[in-house]
Amino acid sequence: MKNKPKGCVRKIEHITWTTDSQQLQLINKKLIGDYHTQLNSYICHVFHIYIMEEDLRRYNPEGSELRNLQLKMLDILETVTSIADKHNIPYWLSGGTLLGAARHGGFIPWDDDIDIELLLPDYKKLLKILRNELPADLYLQTPKDKGYRLLFSKVRDRNSVVCEEDDAFDDYTEKGIYIDIFPEERSYKPLKNIIDFFYGRSFRRLKRGKPFHSLTYFYEYTLSLVLYPIGIILIGLARGLCAITRPDNILHSYGIGNTTNHHASYMFPLSSIVFEGKTFSSPGNTHAYLTKQYGNYMQIPPEDKRATHLLKVSYINR
Repeated sequence: MKNKPKGCVRKIEHITWTTDSQQLQLINKKLIGDYHTQLNSYICHVFHIYIMEEDLRRYNPEGSELRNLQLKMLDILETVTSIADKHNIPYWLSGGTLLGAARHGGFIPWDDDIDIELLLPDYKKLLKILRNELPADLYLQTPKDKGYRLLFSKVRDRNSVVCEEDDAFDDYTEKGIYIDIFPEERSYKPLKNIIDFFYGRSFRRLKRGKPFHSLTYFYEYTLSLVLYPIGIILIGLARGLCAITRPDNILHSYGIGNTTNHHASYMFPLSSIVFEGKTFSSPGNTHAYLTKQYGNYMQIPPEDKRATHLLKVSYINR
C-alpha cells in the first residue's frame, strides 16, 4: 500500500475502493445516487403529508364549534365504552370513526359523528345496562322511543340541541349531541336486502306517522301496515337459518341500511386502536376492515367530498 500507483483498485471482500479521485466520484454517484433520489422523494412525501395535515386543521382548530362538538362526542364515547368494558361487553369502533383513528389518529378533521358496533346479543345487553348506569346528563335513545325512526340506538347529551336535515319529522324531545350504537349480526347480504325492503322501510314510515300529510304519505303508511308484519316474520326465519348455517358475514341488523359485508375472519378476535389519545376496541384487522369498506382508505378525499352531517348546535345551561 506504501507506493500504490494512481488508479489502483483493490477488492476487500465485497467492498471496492480506489485512490483515483475521479473514479471515486463516479463510484460514489453510482452507489448512492439512487439512495439520494429515494431519500429526497421520501422527504418530499413526508413534507407534503405534513403540509396537508396542517392544512386539514383548518376544519377543526382548537376552540372552534366543530372541535368542541367532537370533544363532547369523545366524552360520550368514553362514558359508554367504560361501561361496556366494566361489564366485559365487546364493542368496536366502526365506519368513519375507525377510519379517522387509522388515518388521522382521531376524528377525520371535518367529521361530526362517532360510530361503535356490537354483535346483537352484546348490543341488547349493553342497552339494558346503559339505562341504569348512564349519568344524568346523558340519554339513551332506542328504536322504542316515540317518533325515533331508526333501528339503531344513540346516546345523547341532554345539555345541547343539534339541528339536522330531517328534524321536521323527528317527533321526539331529546335532540342533543350523540354517538351512534349499531347492532351487528351474522347474515347473508342478499337475504338482508330483501328483509330491509319489507322491514326497515316500513318501520321508518310507520314511525314517521303523519299519514294525512300528503297523498304519498298516506300511500306509504298504508302499504307499510301490510309490509311490516311480513318483515317481522322474515326476520324470524332468517335468524333461524343463520343460527344453523353460521355465516361469516357480519352485517348491520335487519332494517338498517348502508352496510358493508364484513367477514368474521378479520373482525375477530378484536384488537385496539388509539383515537384522540385514548385506546378503544377495534376490529382484529383494521387494515382489512377499512380496505373492504373504503378501498384506498389512506387517500384524502377531494374537498367537495368532505361533508358534515349536523347543521347547527346549541348548548343549554352552558
